[in-house]
Amino acid sequence: MRYRGRNRGADGFSLIELVVAILIAGILAALAFPNFNLQQVDATWFHERVKAAVRYAQREAVAQRRCVFVSVTATQLQLFYGDTNCAITVTPLTQITTGLPYALTAPSGVAFTAPPPPFSFSFNGLGQPSSAGVTLTVAGRSITVTAETGYVK
Repeated sequence: MRYRGRNRGADGFSLIELVVAILIAGILAALAFPNFNLQQVDATWFHERVKAAVRYAQREAVAQRRCVFVSVTATQLQLFYGDTNCAITVTPLTQITTGLPYALTAPSGVAFTAPPPPFSFSFNGLGQPSSAGVTLTVAGRSITVTAETGYVK
């Protein structure tokens, strides 16, 4: 009787070869995956920071009982205090943690698109926006400040 053993080369991979191939694919995926979504992550992160900055401006306006301005260029957002007549000044609102002027600079590839920058709006001492409602668009995502209440969503 002749032995009819399997021809290992023609039937597929051994268990060790399969484990090594999956391990190499996993390492390559772990190294390459973060680079694919980096711009999207930066855009989302910046959108959330802008939303937080607008909320901070509104809270500070109420807390200080004075106008606080949100000034926007194509790639930067800054917060300023207003004077007694609610006109924008060069006095920046400062960050609580660092004491530095509150300014956010957009990462590469992320910009404000609507309304066309530069523009600014303010919150009065009651937290109401100066416009009938403001909508900022950051990297295709909207931030809306509702009229009367100043609610930021």
